[in-house]
Amino acid sequence: MIRSKITARLDCPAARVWETVTDLSRQGWRSDVERVEIIGEAAFVEYGRGGFATAFTVTGREPPRRWAFDLENENIRGSWTGEFADTAEGCTVTFTEEVTVKKAWMRAFAGLYLKRQQRRYLADLKKALGL
Repeated sequence: MIRSKITARLDCPAARVWETVTDLSRQGWRSDVERVEIIGEAAFVEYGRGGFATAFTVTGREPPRRWAFDLENENIRGSWTGEFADTAEGCTVTFTEEVTVKKAWMRAFAGLYLKRQQRRYLADLKKALGL
């Protein structure tokens, strides 16, 4: 299993970050996502640029502190957890992703790919929040 974790301090309340991250009907702020199909309360599909689909099943939802889900597409299977904590200066977010690669040739690159995706996600989130 490959694990990647990123933590950042943001100059806004955790509730505002939570609202931005978890509002699946408004994911236009993400540069890597073309659209999101909401299947129900606990399931959705993200379509990356070019239409590549990843299915998600929500496994934990504790507003505005923690959001977690399992994910799967043709290349990987794993989990993602977002943690949001208020601080005196705003909030701290921690995003952790753990995946198992389905194709052996991808193992060497998967860790770098996850880190790059997390940096992009965080940069997009900061931009969406006006930070």
